[in-house]
Amino acid sequence: MENLQTPKAEPQTSSPELLRAIGLKEAVAINVGCVIGSGIFLVPATIAGHLHAMGPIMLVWIVAGLLTFFGALSFAEMSSFLPKSGGPYVYLRESYGKIWGFLFSWNDFFINKAASLAAVSIAFTIYLGYLVPAIGQSPPFFKPDWTVFGHPVEFGWSQVIAISAVALVTLINVRGVQFGAWVMNIFTSAKVAALLFLILAAFVSSKASFANLQPWWPETWSGELTAAFGLAMISALWSYDGWIDVTLTAGETKNPTRNVPLALIISTLAILVIYLLANLAYALIIPLHEMPSSTRIAADVALSAIGPIGATLIVAGIMCSTFGTLNGMALAGPRSIWAPGHDRIFAPALGKVHSRFRSPHVAIITIGIWAALLTLSGTYDQLTAYVVFGSWFFYAMTAVGVIVLRKKMPDVPRPYKAWGYPYVTLLFTAIAAWFVYNTLVEATRDALIGIGLLILGLPFYYYWTRGSKS
Repeated sequence: MENLQTPKAEPQTSSPELLRAIGLKEAVAINVGCVIGSGIFLVPATIAGHLHAMGPIMLVWIVAGLLTFFGALSFAEMSSFLPKSGGPYVYLRESYGKIWGFLFSWNDFFINKAASLAAVSIAFTIYLGYLVPAIGQSPPFFKPDWTVFGHPVEFGWSQVIAISAVALVTLINVRGVQFGAWVMNIFTSAKVAALLFLILAAFVSSKASFANLQPWWPETWSGELTAAFGLAMISALWSYDGWIDVTLTAGETKNPTRNVPLALIISTLAILVIYLLANLAYALIIPLHEMPSSTRIAADVALSAIGPIGATLIVAGIMCSTFGTLNGMALAGPRSIWAPGHDRIFAPALGKVHSRFRSPHVAIITIGIWAALLTLSGTYDQLTAYVVFGSWFFYAMTAVGVIVLRKKMPDVPRPYKAWGYPYVTLLFTAIAAWFVYNTLVEATRDALIGIGLLILGLPFYYYWTRGSKS
């Protein structure tokens, strides 16, 4: 435990800086831990409600996984020669100017990271309700006549537990990146072990039936099915979301020009394989037509495949998974608002570093408070819809930044160059753009809320940058 001791404050004449304490193992754990959270344990049921054949279901996971991998290849190049905390904020700032970096961070704060923390904390309570049914069945303590994003606010045991989980991971990561990364290693190992055990149990179970995989393909592919595929992509991409989080911590990663690109590529490939196996495992146990009504599909699969005791163990593993993801989001997410705060184009207080723990403590606490408030309103699916639209708009812009920066910075050494450049980058951008357009058409209200919040950030940007020469 010696390596977990609080780093001693060093005599310095300037403000404290973030600490480089993350190795390759921790970097992979952060990305895997942030991505594999609640999504794969809940959203396969949602996707089955959109797509009623196993082939399109598997295809949506493959397309979302490959899209994520292609994006990772592009982001890996930028992380190799811009190894600074903030990830896409840094890449957008260098590609298009400060305002685009700011808008990414504004979106990340108000929608992406905070809503993700809220959604995963709600998922944590959903599975806790499996172990303690009274939690999910108890009525709210009070339900005032307030709404947030058009959804009524309520407060009960579920919200108390969700907020407590957010508060705990906030405190862990204020304590420092070494401690947060150590917790990440433990919970990522637990979640991967639980998921692999569930997959294996389903494949060898006497309840497994290949007949459940039928129908494999619809008789015709209609425009309605294309729209449904796009909506299913929202859920699948939510399950892959978090794949950029290791880039947010590049400024705290050892040998970042090597370890950040490697972590991106290793983690995204591993997650793609695990997700495909998990979906097959679920379908072997639960027929397609029954999936949409399974609100805790992983627990239902475990109960059928290995009985009540095994299901309880799996649910405990799922809770480890969701808690680990919460911790990863509280570790990586605040760096996206710390970086612009440090550059003084966001609220300058967000750029502060704790003198003892060397953590961006103000940014961590700020995101934690906003996430706690978001747990009071909106369902799991509603919160994830807000996250995905804004995120993928900026992911597409950032990917194009690879091309822009090769023009703007042709002589800068690139320890890693994106495989398949520029075709893979352009393919990623084209699919991401189609997805954003489809979301705008099919989930217009959620998309417009996201756009409105972005526009709302512009006056703050001009306020914080007034008097700036660049």
